[in-house]
Amino acid sequence: MSVQPTAADLLALAHASPAAVAVHDKQAWLDLFARLHVVEDPVGGRPVLGGLYDKRSARRGGEPLARFWDTFIGPNDIRFHIEREDIVSGLNIVRDVTIETRLGGGVTARAPMHLLYETTLDDGEPRIRRIAAHWEVAPMFAQVAGVDPAKLKVGLGMGARMLRLQGLGGTLAFGAAVRSVGKAGKRAVEQLVESAQRGDARSQQLLGDAKITDLTKLIAAGDSVTASCTADGAPAVLFAYLNRKNHTVSECAVYTND
Repeated sequence: MSVQPTAADLLALAHASPAAVAVHDKQAWLDLFARLHVVEDPVGGRPVLGGLYDKRSARRGGEPLARFWDTFIGPNDIRFHIEREDIVSGLNIVRDVTIETRLGGGVTARAPMHLLYETTLDDGEPRIRRIAAHWEVAPMFAQVAGVDPAKLKVGLGMGARMLRLQGLGGTLAFGAAVRSVGKAGKRAVEQLVESAQRGDARSQQLLGDAKITDLTKLIAAGDSVTASCTADGAPAVLFAYLNRKNHTVSECAVYTND
């Protein structure tokens, strides 16, 4: 009989991910994931799917996740800066962070981010089933773009590595993640919260009847907008999912500590 993991167990699992990244321990990082897993990093790009058939390796397994590491993590020095207290809600962990990526040659990029870890039990042990990394690609590109030699070298190296490990389709999909619901989506979420505060029944229902206030750090990624906030006076993170045709909010999840 499986024993449900405690909040401390789940936090330890989530914290083990940046710990492995910091010391470039690829195997330790890969071992954190369930056999079937999804990594959306960034949300809006092409997801990494593990445990399904992989055309490049011609078998099922974790090769796509290993290639993700080799493309985006292994070559860089990545540091997590914690902005607010971590949230554990059910089997989910939400982290409000800024990630600093040192790409070599003195080139550094910083990305404000909301991280959602969804966990599951594999053989009775907690493992990561899904990571959704909500961050904005365009500002990151702007930090590393330029004509000085260091940035040109970083850009060429990154492009070559992506083509080699992710293929043309994966490289194009990463670039396409620049497109998101953007400012219009952020404004739609702000209006949703304002409508709920005025007593609009549908808006309140979308927000799970929680009183959302102090909306800050809005991030538009793919079809979603996330925001740091308070819910009924407690620290929270709001995840809103939008219809990209008309930029209306169709679904929300509000995460607070259990």
